[in-house]
Amino acid sequence: MISDPRDDRAFIERSARIAIIGAAALGVAVAVLWVLKGALTPLVAALVIAYLFDPLIDRFEARGFSRGAAIGLLLAVVGATLFGVAFVLIPALQRELAALSERLPGDLERALSTLGPRIERDLGIALPRTIHDAIESVRHGDVALPLDAVRGLLEQLLRGVTGTVGALVSLLIIPVLAYYLLVEFDRIRLALLDLVPRAHQATVASGAARIDSLIAGFIRGQLTVCLALGALYAIGFAVIGIDLAIAIGVASGLLAIIPYVGGAVALVSSVGMALLRFGVGSELALVIGWYLVVQALESFVLTPRIVGKSLGMHPVTVIVALMIGGDLLGFLGLLVAVPLAAVIQVFVQDLVALYRESSFYRTPSDLEGS
Repeated sequence: MISDPRDDRAFIERSARIAIIGAAALGVAVAVLWVLKGALTPLVAALVIAYLFDPLIDRFEARGFSRGAAIGLLLAVVGATLFGVAFVLIPALQRELAALSERLPGDLERALSTLGPRIERDLGIALPRTIHDAIESVRHGDVALPLDAVRGLLEQLLRGVTGTVGALVSLLIIPVLAYYLLVEFDRIRLALLDLVPRAHQATVASGAARIDSLIAGFIRGQLTVCLALGALYAIGFAVIGIDLAIAIGVASGLLAIIPYVGGAVALVSSVGMALLRFGVGSELALVIGWYLVVQALESFVLTPRIVGKSLGMHPVTVIVALMIGGDLLGFLGLLVAVPLAAVIQVFVQDLVALYRESSFYRTPSDLEGS
């Protein structure tokens, strides 16, 4: 069977047209986000919140609640939960910081006295044995302070303070925008679909459903896993006696949304705290052991049961998307990176499927025919 050159030409032209339109749309979207990233960050954050909670609101509506009442009930529950968590966590963090500040000088001297000789022997680096020795070394110029780096850091902090008012205003705007987006979420979705030509609405709706499945599988599932990981790290490290166990758990749980990053933060920070307080001993072994237990639970229990096979995106894809998005657009880029990656993945899958169904691909070559 020999394919018609006109069919091949039509397929190539159609594929090129689709690719050009997709690339142009993506470029325009990224350009708009780049130009308006400061103003769009609260709106995109509110849109993410509305997207996360819309399925729950739809379930309330299915049980007879009005949409406004369901949103009000949800906001009340979320607000009470956040207040309760803050009521428990903030005093605990204050107690941990107070206890750490009291023990820190002694812990540092003990770490210098135990680890210092090993570092000097293995690396040939002379270290002070006590805090007093370290201060004297700085005073006599034996240890140079990175004053330029400190000055640059202070300048960045001062510039950041000037944007505090704007950040607070944005934080106040986000819940208001999220409320109105939740109220109109279904109407907005239907209105956007109605703008698509009637002949292509079914195809666009199918693609949007696949994109929603990818995003939901990552965000909703991964957020649940992150909460579980943060709780496990905090509880385990607190039982072992690690300083700032709650802070380490919260930070590791939040960063676990980025594959492998949360686990790395948990390991490095907990091992550092264990070495600082206890040195090389049984507590360090317990910290590493608990970290391995949590990682096993994440790999074999939490992720398979909670996220399952609905994720659909490889962790490397997620990492690369977050790196590019964060580098180009900052915090806004982190918010839109995964959705854009899902759109690109579905778009590429459709192009590959179109290619495999074409006569250009399916027609056997002359060598196979002979």
